[in-house]
Amino acid sequence: MQPNFGLGAGMRLGGRYRLEDRLGAGGMGEVWRAFDEALNRVVAVKTMLPAAAQDPGFVQRFTAEAHAMAQVNHPNVAAIHDVGQDGGHTYLVMEFIDGESLAQRLARDGRLSPAETKRIVVAAAEGLQAVHDQGILHRDVKPANIMLRADGGVLITDFGIARHLSSPGVTATGAVLGTPSYLAPEQVLGEPADRRSDVYSLGLVAYECLAGEKPFVGDNPYAVALQRIQQEPKTLGADVPPAVLALVERALQTDPEKRFPTALAMAEMARQADLTPPGATGRTGGRKSSRTLIGAVAAVVVIALIVAGITLRGGGNDPKGAEAAGRPSATAAAGGAPAGYVACGDGFCPEAPLCWAGLTQIGTQAVAPVSRFCPGTHAWETFAAITLPAGPPVLDSASPLLKQPDVAKACSAEVMAAQSVDPAKTKGWRREAWPVQGNNGWLLHCMAQPAKGSSVGAAFQQ
Repeated sequence: MQPNFGLGAGMRLGGRYRLEDRLGAGGMGEVWRAFDEALNRVVAVKTMLPAAAQDPGFVQRFTAEAHAMAQVNHPNVAAIHDVGQDGGHTYLVMEFIDGESLAQRLARDGRLSPAETKRIVVAAAEGLQAVHDQGILHRDVKPANIMLRADGGVLITDFGIARHLSSPGVTATGAVLGTPSYLAPEQVLGEPADRRSDVYSLGLVAYECLAGEKPFVGDNPYAVALQRIQQEPKTLGADVPPAVLALVERALQTDPEKRFPTALAMAEMARQADLTPPGATGRTGGRKSSRTLIGAVAAVVVIALIVAGITLRGGGNDPKGAEAAGRPSATAAAGGAPAGYVACGDGFCPEAPLCWAGLTQIGTQAVAPVSRFCPGTHAWETFAAITLPAGPPVLDSASPLLKQPDVAKACSAEVMAAQSVDPAKTKGWRREAWPVQGNNGWLLHCMAQPAKGSSVGAAFQQ
């Protein structure tokens, strides 16, 4: 039986949030779909335990941490709109997500494919990195707190027990917070959690997606939690690609020092993970269309050095660039095409659609783009790529990359038309050349976007 927190449909919190439908309840509080009467929008309202709301210290810390979380602005993190108190209720107002939780997806479908797992892990890890960049730990990463939009988007949500690294926390010293089945070993031991604790929890989520079950089982949740400091997780199925298996194994290291140092590092390895099944000999010719979006992504996203000045290329700015420190080359890399690509013309073409958010230049450096789900809305799509043996170019508006002979040839309108599913549709699309690091080195991606600045669905052949 779910607890009763004294709330009901039709009640208002803060004089503006009209509760409409209770979405769920648990040990920390209730979640309601509500209507914001001030801004005429649907929101999600999470209320905290009444007992906690009566603790002034808790309320002060909770409010401060909610304000910090509200500073997180990332497409893979549910936006926090407001925090407040009303009638003994402490509440948090978040964006309402039209979709389902990963937990609901797993309950319905069982295990997910390595490609779908990879897509979810990349997005969730990028969202976690944005949270960590604000000095916040989530501390309760689990399938129920990862939302899947109807359009394919992935969002981290439910920050009910999140804590800022500079804060003493909202619980007593030594208390163990989080869902026992998804706690990191150090959390089980009552030791301080850090960013790598969230990475471990995301590793557990990845395992559950691939296996259709949790890596540890026992008579009760706390017995399960103790297992992770006493034994290794059960072996994943033999059909899991080795690169994906290595990703999960590293995330689930008992020693935090052996895990990914950051969520971004986990996202990078996930993005470049080869989905070739165990024992497969690899592709010998022609293109494969069976792989999903993330299954073919081989780019490792690395944040560029922060220097003065920012240029955005998400809404159709003219191409900017410069002479590279080493000139871009259209020569095939030693050993053939990079993983996830096939040779085409003077360069390479992706095996499956590669779509991206807006492009950002900081000073003379290109910031690694954030991948996007191609069936959904995105700003750019890769249609070809060439190698960068000397590393990423230094950008300078005085000498655009697209003006350099090798780049101009590889990223020409003719090449774009040849790779287009519908050349008439993509004729006149803006082109850009952008460096991205992959597991075989740096590649210069030839990208395109429509004049309106965004597109839905893959536009180029695979």
